[in-house]
Amino acid sequence: MFEILSHSQSLWTIGGESHHVIEKHRQLNITHKNFESNALDETDWDESIHQALLADFQQQLKDHQQQAYRPDMGPIRFLEKTPKNSLRIPFLNKLFPDALFIYLVRDPKENINSIMQAWQSQRFRTYPGLPGWNGDWSLLLPKQWQTMKGKPLQQVACFQWQQANQSIIDALSQLPRSRWKIVNYRQLINNPTATVKQICEHLEIPFDSSLQTLCSGELPYSRYTVTKPKLNKWLLHYREIESIWPQVQPTLLQINQLLKQSGQQEFDTRWPDELAPAAPQVNNDKYAGTPRNAPCPCGSNKRFKQCHGQLT
Repeated sequence: MFEILSHSQSLWTIGGESHHVIEKHRQLNITHKNFESNALDETDWDESIHQALLADFQQQLKDHQQQAYRPDMGPIRFLEKTPKNSLRIPFLNKLFPDALFIYLVRDPKENINSIMQAWQSQRFRTYPGLPGWNGDWSLLLPKQWQTMKGKPLQQVACFQWQQANQSIIDALSQLPRSRWKIVNYRQLINNPTATVKQICEHLEIPFDSSLQTLCSGELPYSRYTVTKPKLNKWLLHYREIESIWPQVQPTLLQINQLLKQSGQQEFDTRWPDELAPAAPQVNNDKYAGTPRNAPCPCGSNKRFKQCHGQLT
């Protein structure tokens, strides 16, 4: 969605995500908070940080043609997308009192699979050697992350998905309904023209020729894409996601309620047993004597007990 909207002739961006802009300020940096989480709220705001952040963002703003912003241009709409900011909506609302929010929701099976792939790629290590974690941490850091220590990857990914979405839902519920819009990711993919046009109406900006041209062709991938999107890519982690599916339900039901209220398609809450991958044939000689916590001999980079050890 960011890649699409950044082509709007009415929006400005800093070119990417805002980690460095926000976290270079000590009082907003996770080290100042003893690595508690990425969350920020109104108590983290003061007038000095307000002015500093506005100046930081303004200095980096560019339009769809990469032309730098000048103060004499007057007020503009600034487009921002950073996953960590799902934990910072109260702070952002204080910083930008007229902000409008787009809540893009995706089938949790797909979303959690993407989080797992991001961890496995090692491209998104936000906190190398995170104190108390015994290793590197990837992506956003919610509160109570310590409870995930020693848990399998699917549990960590589910925790991040649930905490991010719950934080968004709780924060948006405190704002007037006119200031935020929920959008189903599948609707964006299947009907980009109508969906982006609706988003533009919410933002009170034109659905201009640049956006029309972009939506009529192949949509651009996010610059942070790990592997090329395809239908049911999440089946790669079918068994792992199945194990955490019950934990997803409370937040998923809230998301579905918001989708229903906005007249959009809800996500299926049932588990698709019919898509279960066929169990592979196991050569017992190959796996005989493998310790449960050892790497699986198949080369999956999983522990034996989490891979072919389950089958034997």
